[in-house]
Amino acid sequence: MVNFDLNNRVAIVTGGARGFGFSITKRFLDSGAEVIIWDIDIKAIDESLKKLSSEKCSYKVVDVTNFKEIYKNIENITKDKKVDILVNNAGIAGKNEKVWNYPNDEWLKVINHDLNSVFYCCKAIVPHMINNNYGRIINIASIAGKEGNPNASAYSAAKAGVIGFTK
Repeated sequence: MVNFDLNNRVAIVTGGARGFGFSITKRFLDSGAEVIIWDIDIKAIDESLKKLSSEKCSYKVVDVTNFKEIYKNIENITKDKKVDILVNNAGIAGKNEKVWNYPNDEWLKVINHDLNSVFYCCKAIVPHMINNNYGRIINIASIAGKEGNPNASAYSAAKAGVIGFTK
């Protein structure tokens, strides 16, 4: 395994309490970074913090679909420290449904969570990274964004948007 030196780096990992986000959080901690998990599932956060058992890991309950909440959290964090890395990992799959049956509210929920949140988090953190003359942003997409997935129109469209936004 490749070793990374992330000592003295601070990372925010959205959706960092489970799945890929948990693995990313663990790898960053193992590489020396301080990690702030952003998630909305307090039970998952508690379980993750117990498993990780690191003084360099903290959390904030943040709804990444709410720009004001994101902005407020970034402003609070950056009063005391520089955020060097942002991993936009939070996401939901949404319903598995034919386009003509896909509920409008579910479409908006997936697009907001999987695409708009990436824009919101970048918009909030980039000025600080520019001011610090350093920053790395990792936006997690999916092969569904390139190839599409049957009956996953909202997810595929959102991930295609993340790919385009990142480029």
